[in-house]
Amino acid sequence: MAKSTRRPQKIFAIVMWVLSVIFAGFLMALGNLVLRDIPRADQSITLENYIDLDQLRDLRKQERDLKEQMTPLKRAAEDAVEAQLTAQANYRATKSRFDNWIATRTATQSNATNPEVLSRTRELEGLSEKVRAAERIVESAQANQRKQSRSSNDVRLGINKLRDMARPAYSRAVRAKELRIFGFRLMLTLPLLLLSAWMLLTKRRSAYWPLYRGFVLFSAYAFFFELAPYVPSYGGYVIVIVGIIAVLVAGYFLIKQMRKYLERKQEEEARSEDIRRKSIDYETALKKIAAKSCPGCDRDIVTRDGVHSDYCVHCGIHLQRECPSCETRNVTFHRFCLCCGTENDELAKPAELA
Repeated sequence: MAKSTRRPQKIFAIVMWVLSVIFAGFLMALGNLVLRDIPRADQSITLENYIDLDQLRDLRKQERDLKEQMTPLKRAAEDAVEAQLTAQANYRATKSRFDNWIATRTATQSNATNPEVLSRTRELEGLSEKVRAAERIVESAQANQRKQSRSSNDVRLGINKLRDMARPAYSRAVRAKELRIFGFRLMLTLPLLLLSAWMLLTKRRSAYWPLYRGFVLFSAYAFFFELAPYVPSYGGYVIVIVGIIAVLVAGYFLIKQMRKYLERKQEEEARSEDIRRKSIDYETALKKIAAKSCPGCDRDIVTRDGVHSDYCVHCGIHLQRECPSCETRNVTFHRFCLCCGTENDELAKPAELA
């Protein structure tokens, strides 16, 4: 089926869509400039706004002081460990030399009264005392480190406790701010949505529909990108409830419109064919027939091998017939015969009267 839309009409339709998108884009830019400033209406809320600042400052000062004290303690422990290792190495080396020296002496010589043996033994004992003293220093340094670390942990726990005590008030303030921001956005967006719904219902056939369509696109963008993300969650309850309400409203509207459509079609089918044909738009009729749909009742055109679908089997409207001049089959909504150019007034007449 040949398309009946004129080429300038196609170009005009594309240009109008581009115009709608551009118009919607400028409206979106304007809306962004307005909505961007809404969060600035409230002061920025932080958890510290609901904490006892005096206690927080004291605890943070203690934390800084403990961190400063931790560095020399850590260095002292490292130095003590290094001194301990040195003392242990000196003791092991001296002990090894002493054992080797003892092993080289004859078995008959007495070590108990030998002055050199006694001297070396006292030297080992002195080194052993140094090792033990170094171990005590390491233990003391490590104990100081543990004490300091525990104090730091206690301070951090105190800070966390202050934060936990302030968190409920902070959460309430954040929720209140979110509600205020959502309320402001809803006040701006809801009128746009209502106006867009009115345009969709009443302005679809207006000559200025491309501009209305641009406004509808803008309102849809405002809803999905400027309002929906700011809907308070409350654990997901609000979003789910809003979704249920939206589905109920959309379902009620669609069912109502479908019932009106079916009632209108029943009324149209009860009218005479001449009245029905005059109420059908020329372009709409050709598009529906090309899509194998009856322009009178919107049902599928029933086809059968070897049988021409001259009439709709559902509503009886005349769809095709032969031209009385050249017997070429034509759609009855065509204005002229596609073969000989006979006017549609002739085609529309019953065959016996042609």
